[in-house]
Amino acid sequence: MYRIKQETFIDLREQKREGDLVWAQLNLADAGHREPPEAGEWIFCRRLSEEEATLDWAVREAPYLIRLARRRLWKELPKRRRRRAVEAEITFDTYPFADDEIDREIAHHPYDAHAVAYDKQLFGDLQSLSRVFRYFGGRYGVAASILPRTDATDFPFTVLAVDFFIKNYHPRIRRVSHVFFEKQCFIAFHKVMHLLFPKHGNRVLFLKTNGDEPTDNMAAIRDRMIERGLDGQFKIAERYRNTLGGRQNVFSWCRDIIQIAKSDYVFIDDYCPVFNFIDPGDKAILTQVWHAGVGFKSVGYARFGITGSPDPYQSAHRRYNYALIGNEHLRDIYSEVFGIEPEALLATGMPRLDHFLEADRGEEIRAELVERFPWMEEGRVVVFAPTFRGTGQKTAFYPYDTYIDMDALYQMCCDTNTYFVFEMHHFIDDRPQIPVKYQDRIFDLSDENLSHLYFVADVLVTDYSSCFYDYLLLEKPVVFYVPDKDVYQATRGVQRTVDEMAPGVVCETFADFMQVLVNEAYADVQPDPSMIDRCLEQSGLASDRAIDTILLGRDVPGVKMG
Repeated sequence: MYRIKQETFIDLREQKREGDLVWAQLNLADAGHREPPEAGEWIFCRRLSEEEATLDWAVREAPYLIRLARRRLWKELPKRRRRRAVEAEITFDTYPFADDEIDREIAHHPYDAHAVAYDKQLFGDLQSLSRVFRYFGGRYGVAASILPRTDATDFPFTVLAVDFFIKNYHPRIRRVSHVFFEKQCFIAFHKVMHLLFPKHGNRVLFLKTNGDEPTDNMAAIRDRMIERGLDGQFKIAERYRNTLGGRQNVFSWCRDIIQIAKSDYVFIDDYCPVFNFIDPGDKAILTQVWHAGVGFKSVGYARFGITGSPDPYQSAHRRYNYALIGNEHLRDIYSEVFGIEPEALLATGMPRLDHFLEADRGEEIRAELVERFPWMEEGRVVVFAPTFRGTGQKTAFYPYDTYIDMDALYQMCCDTNTYFVFEMHHFIDDRPQIPVKYQDRIFDLSDENLSHLYFVADVLVTDYSSCFYDYLLLEKPVVFYVPDKDVYQATRGVQRTVDEMAPGVVCETFADFMQVLVNEAYADVQPDPSMIDRCLEQSGLASDRAIDTILLGRDVPGVKMG
């Protein structure tokens, strides 16, 4: 095992070997060095020899080591330089590191995690192998967890995570730090603003902190309020900005807090970190208008214990008075996701779908797209809209080279008169590199609105994303291409497996994926009721249900539990 921070190896004690299978042992009490291993994550790997730990060898035998070395060098750059590079749309893959820098980095970390393979079933059960060892009368403990991970090349590997603990009778108490004092200042500022701006019962705020525009659900509610003339009864404020691109100006946070303090009703979509430490108060109603209908990947507290899971005590999710869901079948799922009681979940349907099925709207969108892209009427259109890989917006990517064979894809398009459209997740900065000779059949339309592409798509292809939720209303086929199914489910987590719930054919290899498209072998799978409630979504009244229940205090049938 190897720990990058200490540049230290720990050798496992081999017990027996049968072909490629190896049984090995580690004594956690001494780790071979008369003391336990350092706290942190230790990577299961093969130690490289001096001849192998070079750039020349990596170019010939293990090019993935170069990408991993670049990733580590990128993290070591001064924050200001890295921030300037990001602003210039430079990534760790394109940053001008010198060859000798990369060579030294590989030599400093002579390990290869790709040299260790895992049985699929074992990989999915790794967390069950975790152990906790208590000592000194139970006042101290060490946890040894074997956890799945993926690296910058999306390759799966495992780590032994070693953590030492002291019994804490007050788990809500956190270590005092600079961030702690900063948050306390914001809390105090909010209290002052709360006193300066008394509630009048008519201020509505639409707030988004991970993008510069409102989501479709937020826009639908806002627009419906205006259509009904409620902008005269309520004062509507909007604030949209992206806080994930780097450290934010303190004045921007203060403006957010002022708007929150003034508002009686706050609508947010997705995670909004300001509410980790700001409590809008008993007189304000905070509503999560969650953009996703329902998908497979775990989010929120459904990821508890996995990298990226929220704090069980200090999380914005706990502060929601209400959250909107697509239908009543989703109450149990989103109660777990947000960590709130089922009664707080309002089965309104998705506001963005209010006009989705209007015939004139679909025809107008299709006509506008065909005018700009005439080929959309010349053959079958397949839209490929996968979710991102990585832990979040800052690390999001998609491994095109690993999962997509451009040559085979183009051949399939030619053989079947198909036009293949990449529509990548907005977190992913790197777009697919489509060879010029293939650009008459393969296109990157990631800047287009995905919901508009639905109206020209003959087939939607996705993986763990919830984008199929809306598409199912059009009663068109969906294909699920999941080449990393076992790894993704183990590392990212899923609430419901693709095999159990996918309303369409599931492909685990690119060859199978191509065969399904060639033969048009789309599975006719009836979606689970929780996937889509056609009666609810086709009514076109989701925005009205949300407005009437939250803003006007009306008891709308079927919206609240019971």
